Amino acid sequence: MAKKMGFSPESLLKQFSPKKKVKNADLSLENLGLTTSQISDALKNLTGEYGVVPGVKPIKDNLKISGRVITVKTQQDDWGTSLKAVETSSKGDIIFIACDGDKVGVWGEMFSRYAQEKGVQSTVVYGAVRDVEAVKELDYPVFSRSIVPHAGTPRAEGEINIPIECGTVTVKTGDWIFGDDCGVVVIQAEILDQVIVESLKIKKTEEKILNQIAEGKSLSDLLGIK
Repeated sequence: MAKKMGFSPESLLKQFSPKKKVKNADLSLENLGLTTSQISDALKNLTGEYGVVPGVKPIKDNLKISGRVITVKTQQDDWGTSLKAVETSSKGDIIFIACDGDKVGVWGEMFSRYAQEKGVQSTVVYGAVRDVEAVKELDYPVFSRSIVPHAGTPRAEGEINIPIECGTVTVKTGDWIFGDDCGVVVIQAEILDQVIVESLKIKKTEEKILNQIAEGKSLSDLLGIK
């Protein structure tokens, strides 16, 4: 459940009119009152794709992230490239690391602490992470496909800022990521405004239906299912 911030879908929709570009400071899930489920539905309505990175979940409950992506592609036993990505990232970025497997950790406590000190917002690993007990204590959001105890080597042979394929989802530096307990959704930068507007419309519709359920209406009737 998103934290209530006193914003209504109607007031937020006015902020994201076709003539106004979204502002980075307005795009937290808390401020928007949105979930990744609503955002994924909106993306599906607009593009036919859900944008969900398969298998990636937060390492602890109630994590919410929203920000610009910097991409990393490397081998599952090469954590050196992950460190290079932290060095090249900007404040507020979300580092997205894609590995060729999820049996060896490419991210852990030291990288999380260093990234946090540099102002990086979060790390999403399409692979494995470790040191999760310590990372949870840092209050630094990390999402991953799996959790393991062992790490690889500092080869630093991967690539940064290149397009990455994760299942049916393509992730590029400059795209936008939303993440919560349900997982991670990637939005192309060019359509971010449209997706937010569509998501807010979906939220408004869902709230109307929930109110009608509370009034005793049939959900089957409301959804047109016979």
